[in-house]
Amino acid sequence: MDLLIADGINSYRVTIFGFPGNPKGPLNPGLLDQRLAVEWVRENIEAFGGDIERITLFGQSAGGASVDYYSYAWTEDPIVAGLVSESGTVNGLGQYQQSDITQSWFNVSSTLGCGDSASNSGAVLTCMQTKSFTSILAAIPPPTGSAFGSSYFGPTIDDVVVFSDYPSRSTIGNFIKKPYLLGNTDYEAGLFVTIALFANKTYPTSFWDSFDLSVFSCPSAVRANISIANRVPTWRYRWFGAFPNTRLTTFPDSGAWHASELPLLLGNTFTGPGIPPSTEAEVDIGNYMRGAWAAFAKDPEDGLRSYRGGWPIYDPGDKTLIRLAYENRTGTNLAFPLRYDAACPETFPVESYL
Repeated sequence: MDLLIADGINSYRVTIFGFPGNPKGPLNPGLLDQRLAVEWVRENIEAFGGDIERITLFGQSAGGASVDYYSYAWTEDPIVAGLVSESGTVNGLGQYQQSDITQSWFNVSSTLGCGDSASNSGAVLTCMQTKSFTSILAAIPPPTGSAFGSSYFGPTIDDVVVFSDYPSRSTIGNFIKKPYLLGNTDYEAGLFVTIALFANKTYPTSFWDSFDLSVFSCPSAVRANISIANRVPTWRYRWFGAFPNTRLTTFPDSGAWHASELPLLLGNTFTGPGIPPSTEAEVDIGNYMRGAWAAFAKDPEDGLRSYRGGWPIYDPGDKTLIRLAYENRTGTNLAFPLRYDAACPETFPVESYL
């Protein structure tokens, strides 16, 4: 039996509890939680009839970035046989500087009466440990910034599990060289447009186009190119599914928004009063996607090569970008990556390393 370890199934600490900025402790316990979960699976999978040689790490959004962080952090003992990143990479969502996140830590500690950056760090931590999690969360200021807000706590550069030199690490191939399946949705911004509307904020189309490119599409291209340049079997997709029961808004049309592939992939489409039933095409596409992800988990090296006619290995210069649910059709529907990457400011220079 193979196993996909999916972000959201294995809990880990988030916000200030997962990435506290506390000078007296690790900066990224949330990512260390994920590593411990993978180690637990290694130690216990055979007791459940599983195969220790077929463990696939899978995540979406922050989970997709977590998979990518993992791929750079645990090169000496990877454990996993395959990696799946959906709508999230280390070069898309970014990392915090230690100084910034430490300031956020002291802002919260000061609000709770536990001292600030001028106080003894050990005493601050001891005081914070007496506070309830609800009071700690309440002390975090509301998100500020652009359309979708921002968090004060997230993956922080410590050069242990989150690094300051991903470009150079990529160039020399200092990451886990295991088969990689990654991609993004056609209109990630559709979710964030809706969130912005609820907050009575509107932004021009050009803003959202730039957001999609800089946070999702271009980082996906870069990460796929990094893998291919290091001769790692890689498949890259773009999700186009937009169905009556997945649309968030019709004007503006939410399209294939951030995370819209998950209901079909996990076999848990939206139902309830006023929600249209799944279309026949939607059911077929969901079955096809689940089969593809399972084929990858069963055999990361070759499973997709033979799945339903075969998925081509990604090549940035060839028609190998897999368009899933394109025009609500089931199958790969191949396209040239440049069709969607032409506006990217830069991509990893594959030709220099082949």
